[in-house]
Amino acid sequence: MNKKRILVVEDEEMTARLILYRLKALGYEVEHVRDGVTGLKTIKENRPDLVVLDVMLPGISGFEILQDLEADSDFDSSSIKVIMLSSKSRAEDVSRGFDLGAMEYMPKPFKMDEFILRLKRVLKD
Repeated sequence: MNKKRILVVEDEEMTARLILYRLKALGYEVEHVRDGVTGLKTIKENRPDLVVLDVMLPGISGFEILQDLEADSDFDSSSIKVIMLSSKSRAEDVSRGFDLGAMEYMPKPFKMDEFILRLKRVLKD
């Protein structure tokens, strides 16, 4: 079986550790970056199967990452599956995430079991 590659773009260390630990335990190949600029670069270079994307990041936001991917004519943004995580949970924030191409939008704090279920649904695992 081919391991699915997941990029976690998250600046909160504890949240990132919990996600990385759980995903690695489930057999996923996981990479972690802590800021928006590195996240955008890594998405374009590595083309992961899924991106777990925080909204509020140092450098550029998760929203800005999705806008840049959409605007880049050399990059097929439709091939990237995205789950957004954020403490910004107003209806307009959630709507913006979906409008920019996210397949899921989970407010923080979140339940890890629910996160894993949504991740598996998005990946069709």
